Amino acid sequence: MSASRLILGLDPGLGTTGWGLIRAEGNRLSHVANGQLKTDAKAPLPRRLAHLDAMLAA
Repeated sequence: MSASRLILGLDPGLGTTGWGLIRAEGNRLSHVANGQLKTDAKAPLPRRLAHLDAMLAA
């Protein structure tokens, strides 16, 4: 029996960062979740980067 692994994929972007989570069990892949992380285009760059960091760490 193969161990189950979770794999996180990121589509990086400052305004919108896409993410997807899949589970790999042997040669089978299954969708777990996906979404987008958005930052305020009017916010200063350091604040936007800190916001992305906080959302990815959560």
